[in-house]
Amino acid sequence: MSGPIKWRTSKPDFSELDRLFMNEKTRNHKEDSLEITVENLVKTWEMEASHKVLVKDWKSVDTQKFCLRTNKGKKFSVENLIKLGSYNCLMQGQPLYDANTHTFQSSHENFRGAFRDGFSWEVLDVYSGPPVVAFTWRHWAKWNGSYKGNPPSGKTLEMFGAAVVRVNQKMQIEDLDVYYDPNQILVPLNNLKGSCNTSS
Repeated sequence: MSGPIKWRTSKPDFSELDRLFMNEKTRNHKEDSLEITVENLVKTWEMEASHKVLVKDWKSVDTQKFCLRTNKGKKFSVENLIKLGSYNCLMQGQPLYDANTHTFQSSHENFRGAFRDGFSWEVLDVYSGPPVVAFTWRHWAKWNGSYKGNPPSGKTLEMFGAAVVRVNQKMQIEDLDVYYDPNQILVPLNNLKGSCNTSS
């Protein structure tokens, strides 16, 4: 017996975020489609990265092989994700966000404070099937809380990107390569002028 899951705080409740996701998503994939399988896998991974503190409790990844990279940068393991958090691992080397000065807690306080209703994520298009899955995605949230003292605009901020995932026969992630520009949200959050995706 592996014992009960050890949560970072408590077992997360995504019921409200799920409702927002259903209302605001742009794609309606078939229930048994590869798109839904990939979408659910990545959502499970994100949940585990944010809420599970023991490697043994992770089910979405092959914990012996897992590797995360963003834009062909530094590699991160499951242990790194648990310690640093997904925000700090996914936004390395960004002038508008110094990941090396943030802890797991401070990074989550910044972004969860800015996006108080949650940060939704959806698969757009899948271009190849297992074992190597290539797909595009959309990540969005309403900016309704302060970010580093900057007042919220009330607008929906969006990011778009791509990913290539290698999975094993159990559909567990071995490698996750993410490609995107974090400035899509960092520019508006820092009240800077620039090209970004926003909607009212």
